[in-house]
Amino acid sequence: MKKYEDGKIIYWKNEWFCFYPGFRKLNFTIAPAGYFDNRAQVNFSFGWGQFYIDIPFIKSKYDECDPPRYGFYFYSVDNWFPDSFVICLGKKTKFYYLPWCYDWYRTSIMMSDESWVHETKKDRKDFYKKEWDNNRWKAIRPYVYTTKKGDIQLRNATIKVDEREWRPKWFMWTKLFSKVKRSIDVEFDGEIGERVGSWKGGTLGCGYTLMKGETPYQCLRRMESEREFR
Repeated sequence: MKKYEDGKIIYWKNEWFCFYPGFRKLNFTIAPAGYFDNRAQVNFSFGWGQFYIDIPFIKSKYDECDPPRYGFYFYSVDNWFPDSFVICLGKKTKFYYLPWCYDWYRTSIMMSDESWVHETKKDRKDFYKKEWDNNRWKAIRPYVYTTKKGDIQLRNATIKVDEREWRPKWFMWTKLFSKVKRSIDVEFDGEIGERVGSWKGGTLGCGYTLMKGETPYQCLRRMESEREFR
């Protein structure tokens, strides 16, 4: 077995066995094949280290990147601590969200008079309709983007402000554990970024998180100095 390094990732591997050290979420799955490998594969972790075992004497017809899997794993979107339990049933998966899994609670938009209108699951507003967009707070500011090649792109950016809140599924009735994110919604009057003029095209819009005490204009300028558009 040999030790390999891929950037900061260190792992050990031979023809049928691969091991990645470090903390992992609990998981156990078996599959009739691996990643473009027709040997049956067993993957598992008991909390530390991830094991991949290719069984050389059990082969299948599969030669693809995502063969069917059977087993289970714990999953989370943006942190190490799991918020979902997933059962693998071949090509299908069944998610069971744990009580502390965060779910969308509301979306709020700032109106032209700087008041707020809120949308929740029980009170849908359909903010994408024109009648809402026409009455939102908006501002247009010039935006300058310099590509890696040194080309300067001049655009007008229309900014709006919205806020979203998520709460744990079993605590939707209280703000105690809520997560709130306020951001600017930016629309450019032309493509921007490194891919302008290519078949992939540039960026026409994006969002950027507002920091505490920051105005929408200050946020736009911070985005102008920090953000790279591919």
